[in-house]
Amino acid sequence: MAVNGCHLFLFDHTEGYEKMQNTYRKIVDVRDVAEALVLVNERPDTKGRNICTAHMINTEDLVNMLRSIFPNFSYPKSFAEGKEVEQLSSEKLQRLGWSYRPLEETLVDSIESYRLFGILD
Repeated sequence: MAVNGCHLFLFDHTEGYEKMQNTYRKIVDVRDVAEALVLVNERPDTKGRNICTAHMINTEDLVNMLRSIFPNFSYPKSFAEGKEVEQLSSEKLQRLGWSYRPLEETLVDSIESYRLFGILD
């Protein structure tokens, strides 16, 4: 599993970042992306673009969630306000029957995957 953004502050084990921008991150589990691809390819009535995103969370909240689950990693010490991000929606996919995993499950499985492949200790 790969979660865009988690690795930015988890892979530096030494001191962590002093300060990080508190921007919004769009997170979707790669398994959910695969399911969405199968779904739209099996439905002949699907037209146009399908946005596949599950969670939008700002960096500070993401770090706090990760810190509560994995307290032994180094995390940023403070956050600077980031820029506004366009809100995206997967409503179209959800109307076709697509659903996504809870954010915590995606994060835990991603970290365990990173450990399994030797990316994290």
